[in-house]
Amino acid sequence: MTEQASIPKVAVIVGGGTLTALAHDPFEIRDYGQAGSLTAAELIARCGAISDRVALTPLDFTPLPSFDMGPAQWLALCRLCEDALRTEPDLSGFVLTHGTGSLEEAAFFLSLVWDLPVPLVVTGAQRPASALGSDGYMNVYQAARVAACPEARPQGVLVVLHGEIHRPAEVAKTHNFGLDSFRSPDLGPVGLVIGGEVRLGRTLAPRAPLLDWRGLGPLPRVDILHCHSGGDACAIEAFIAAGARAIVAAGFAPGYATSAQAARLEAWIRDAGGLVVMASRAAGSVVATSRNDGHGFLPAGRHSPVKARLLLQLALAAGLAPAEIARQLAS
Repeated sequence: MTEQASIPKVAVIVGGGTLTALAHDPFEIRDYGQAGSLTAAELIARCGAISDRVALTPLDFTPLPSFDMGPAQWLALCRLCEDALRTEPDLSGFVLTHGTGSLEEAAFFLSLVWDLPVPLVVTGAQRPASALGSDGYMNVYQAARVAACPEARPQGVLVVLHGEIHRPAEVAKTHNFGLDSFRSPDLGPVGLVIGGEVRLGRTLAPRAPLLDWRGLGPLPRVDILHCHSGGDACAIEAFIAAGARAIVAAGFAPGYATSAQAARLEAWIRDAGGLVVMASRAAGSVVATSRNDGHGFLPAGRHSPVKARLLLQLALAAGLAPAEIARQLAS
């Protein structure tokens, strides 16, 4: 076997976001994109120094800003990766660059449906590709090293930024501009990338896919209710009128709604079979309490409001009963 043949091959997908965005000013790190963005092939060309460590191959995808990415695009990514593995079975894994605004949602959604035999590593950047000191190129390199790592193969979907490896269920963006914005507040990262060395520490088998993503159509509507002082039932009425199948409450820490909101949600559960999950505006698990149990609310467990929403959409699409949904939220 030649030295080149022994280099692992990793496919790169540009989903959009800061990592590939360009500005005219190399010191601009807040307002960018007006100068275009890099394609996957252009990104790989700029990362040429990686080529003797990981063989990067581009996959064509239509990128979008993170605020316009959602289940339709994430399912298209699954199809793209499955097709790529069919034509290139020697791929060790995939790297997906994604806008950081919804990166934690993308990674979590993908982790709930991913059933391909190689890892998908999601990464992003806080500074655009045109900036001096851009973090994107190092993040791509480190993500590629993780995607090519044999120990990462059984982990499914992972998030890699700033030299840290995170589980999608645990990671969150915690700062608008900080390079170390992505953190797992409760348990910390599951591993590190130091230089080119991947060090996986706390590893767990990924949860089984909630459903087969192939042929999955539009997902059931699930809305998020933001609980705040003086909050009433106005938003709840709008969600119900819009056809919500479930509502996630981003509650006062450690997980409560106002009395007016709780009363309306309880009536919706009782009279119309609604489903309500209580999450929190703060970090940490939401556990069962007598107050929320009395209203019929399911605790979100460790899931943030946005992640609980995605889990609910897929669980409802899979036809899971409330008891099984509660078990999924607790896992």
